[in-house]
Amino acid sequence: MSPGHGRRGKTVAIVQARMRSERLPGKAMVDIAGKPAIHYVLTRIAGAANVDEVWLACSEDSADDPLAAYAEGLDTRVLRGSENDVMSRFASVAAKAGADVIVRVTGDCPFTDPAVIDRVVAAFHAGDADFVSNTQHRSYPDGLDVEVFSRDALDRADREATDPFLRLHVSPYLHGRLRDRLPWGGFSIAQVFQDQDFSHLRWTLDEPEDLEFFRRAVPDLPAEFGWLDVVALVTRRPDLARINRRRKLYEGTERDLKARSDGSNQPRSYAASNAFFERALRTIPLASQTFSKSHQQVVRGAAPLFIASGQGCRVTDLDGNSYIDHILGLLPVILGYRDPDVDAAVEAQLDAGITFSMPSPLEAELAERLVRLIPCAEMVRFGKNGSDATSGAIRLARAHTGRDKVAVCGYHGWHDWYIGTTSRHLGVPAAVRALSATFPFNDADALADMLAAAPDGYAAIILEPDGVTAPVPGFLERLRELADRYGVVLVFDEIITGFRMGLGGAQEVHGVIPDLACVGKAVANGLPLAALVGRRDVMRRAEEVFFSTTFGGETLSLAAGIATLDKLERQDVPRRLAARGAALMAEANALTARHGFDGTVRFQGGDWWPRLVLDDPPVDRDLLISLLRQEFNANGLLLGASFNLCLAHDDDQVTRETLAAMDAGLAIVRQALDSGDPAGWLKGEPVKPTFSVR
Repeated sequence: MSPGHGRRGKTVAIVQARMRSERLPGKAMVDIAGKPAIHYVLTRIAGAANVDEVWLACSEDSADDPLAAYAEGLDTRVLRGSENDVMSRFASVAAKAGADVIVRVTGDCPFTDPAVIDRVVAAFHAGDADFVSNTQHRSYPDGLDVEVFSRDALDRADREATDPFLRLHVSPYLHGRLRDRLPWGGFSIAQVFQDQDFSHLRWTLDEPEDLEFFRRAVPDLPAEFGWLDVVALVTRRPDLARINRRRKLYEGTERDLKARSDGSNQPRSYAASNAFFERALRTIPLASQTFSKSHQQVVRGAAPLFIASGQGCRVTDLDGNSYIDHILGLLPVILGYRDPDVDAAVEAQLDAGITFSMPSPLEAELAERLVRLIPCAEMVRFGKNGSDATSGAIRLARAHTGRDKVAVCGYHGWHDWYIGTTSRHLGVPAAVRALSATFPFNDADALADMLAAAPDGYAAIILEPDGVTAPVPGFLERLRELADRYGVVLVFDEIITGFRMGLGGAQEVHGVIPDLACVGKAVANGLPLAALVGRRDVMRRAEEVFFSTTFGGETLSLAAGIATLDKLERQDVPRRLAARGAALMAEANALTARHGFDGTVRFQGGDWWPRLVLDDPPVDRDLLISLLRQEFNANGLLLGASFNLCLAHDDDQVTRETLAAMDAGLAIVRQALDSGDPAGWLKGEPVKPTFSVR
């Protein structure tokens, strides 16, 4: 046997069933076409080739006597235990049967299929996950649920899981789908998919409508039917599927959650975040240094407001809630929080000193790397953030050309020359605002008209060359030609594209070389550092133009930048992130389609940066964004307008967990939209957009 899993050991199917169902009393023994419901479950599981034994785990309550007797009459082994501690029943069966691998099937699945069971068991044996199912990202009908897990995982769950809900439902501690509300054991999980999506079909026995469905369907099925026979039947007879279609997925589980503890639903607690917010608000405007990190970007009251720590691609908030982070501090983190190579470089430099009275050799060492990697770079000047670099570029361009006007396209920071072109221009003099003009991305003709109207007026053209939207063929080349024709300095704002789209940025990918480029964010894996790079003749202007900062040569960030670039190059990180992004984008779009969003919620863009797009949303755009963020947060996922990726995300387990969180969140948002009152599902203040760039 392989350690920890018992891959070649004994496989035992355990069916949990009971008679005391509140929604459908005695459901395990209700009559369906002349046989009790449990008959279909037990006999169909017995046909699975990959199962060695079938056991029924029911309670010691006398109400379950008929159920136990019937199972024994089918030569099924029976173990009876605690009514509410179902996990202890499973552990006892595993011990008594000598099981190495457990297959969990519930007694409310009369159409459970041996072929589906065999497929999930085979996937478990073929991999190394602790838990394999077809339930985390549904593609099979509800009622064909199969969960397979190792004996070691079950035994550990039995030792560690103490919450009554976890003891009753067995698998949440193993799969972690409810980790936003309950403890999770951190087990590795894997998923089995069906090529065609049948998740809209409900074949589970939990409500009177479900019983009616089974009683009307079974007589029209062949004696030895498979699940595809049922699909064919409901396709021919859509009236059957309509009988119970209004029942919600996991409806019973949600009721049990609401009844847990004090009788009400227990969501993630944000008490510490909310309390600290009130404290911070007394001394910090907006309680944040950054609009895009503030409470305006989440559903305040139902979201974390402060992060306490990070490790890899995960962060923990002030209340101890953990999240997979796809925001990454607005993109500076490209390797992961507390990357060991970067931390080691920072710690080593800390022993030598941080800010000196003269330049550090690290400045030249990092500058040489940037010159080697970035096509336009011949000289380098450092700053601490993107606004330093872009503002430095504009000042150098004005000095180089002797002109004042600037053509902008994209987001370029908070300084007057740019922010004056946006709705956030409060405090910017009108005279300054008049010096900058915007042009639409991918519209070179609009820029040509602007330049032609003031042929000697423009000092710089600055734009984000890629990102939210990809440049159409010829657009960047046309801008290069226009800049040359009118003697304008062409500046690429590569604060985001730099090192993520490629080590040489968008200019390397598209083969169009600007005069100046601004890089930042990812250059030092989260430490404050940015750089203005470019043509020597323009950059030499910085010997006269005042672009000078006390902390431009701060050594911890420089050391982090060297370590970051070396690792990005050594491990070919941009390529790896693009591959992970492509896979994640495809799976995420499959999920949104599966939940019936019909293209209104989808991901698109470059593989290196998949963006969340809302096309003609069925409700107010801000309301939909708020619902999505609320429910993603509730399921342990920090996700804004894009999948921001780091090296620590390049892990199959992380991807599985991300998709599971999305799946659960999208299911709730779908329910909210179908309810007729989606605003009523918000649990706090809605998201407030900062401003629109394009």
